[in-house]
Amino acid sequence: MSVVEHVVLIHGTWGRGSHFREARAAFEDRGFVVHTPTLRHHELPLQQGSAQIAPLSLTDYADDLVSVCEALDSPPLILGHSLGGLLAQLVAARTPHAGLIGVCPAPGAGIFAMYPSMSRLFLSHYLQPRPWTKPLVPTWEKFHVGGRITQTEEDSRALFADLVCESGRAYCEMAFPQLDRRKASRVDYAAIPGPVLIFGGSEDRTVVPAVCRATASKYANATYQELLNADHMLLFGTILQTTMTHIDDWLTANNLTPAD
Repeated sequence: MSVVEHVVLIHGTWGRGSHFREARAAFEDRGFVVHTPTLRHHELPLQQGSAQIAPLSLTDYADDLVSVCEALDSPPLILGHSLGGLLAQLVAARTPHAGLIGVCPAPGAGIFAMYPSMSRLFLSHYLQPRPWTKPLVPTWEKFHVGGRITQTEEDSRALFADLVCESGRAYCEMAFPQLDRRKASRVDYAAIPGPVLIFGGSEDRTVVPAVCRATASKYANATYQELLNADHMLLFGTILQTTMTHIDDWLTANNLTPAD
C-alpha cells in the first residue's frame, strides 16, 4: 500500500487555481495536502494578462508544473481538468508521481479531436491571422457549453466573471501538432506505467467522451470512467460528489491512501 500525502490540481483553459475551491475541500477532507497552482500569468486580470499569456507554450506550463511537483517532499497524485488534463499527462511523464487523474482531458498529439462540437468552439480563433500569437479570449457562449448540465447558470456566471485569457500558441500546439517541431502536445505514455484514471462526461461537447476514451486507451494501467448525464465540469457543483466517489474507488483499488 502506498501512502500519498500531496495532490496537485491543475486547472484548465481560462482558469486559475483558486477556481478549485470545491475540489480542494473534497481532497482535504480525505486527508490530502492539496496544491492548486495557477498557470503562468493567469493570476493577472484578463486584459492585463492577455498579451503575456498569448505566446506561452504547453511546455512553458509543463516546466512550471514539474517544478511544483519536484519541490514536494514525496511524489504527488497529479490531477488535471480539461487543458490541465493534458498538462497533467505531460508533467507525469517527466516527474515521479503516485498516480494520474485526467478529468475530461484535452487531446494530446495523435488523438483525433476534429469532432463537430469541439471544432465549432474554437474555429473562430484559428481563422485569425497568426492565431499562435493571439490570446484565446473567453466568451459566455463558449464557456457555458461546458457547464450547462452540471452547474446552475448562476454558478457558471460567477465563474465566468473570473476567467482570464488563454494561450493561442498552446491551442495551436494542440490543434496542429503536425506543424509543431517541438512536439509540445506529445505525451510519452510509456513513461507513465502507474495507475491512471480518466474521466469523461457523456454529454460533454468541449472534450467529447471519445477523446477521453482514446486517451485512456494509451495507457497500460488505465481506468476509464464515463459519467452519465454529465458535461465538462465534473469537478464543480453537485456532480463533484459522484466524481470523488469514483476517485475513492480507484484509490482503494490501487492501494493509494492519504497520509494521516
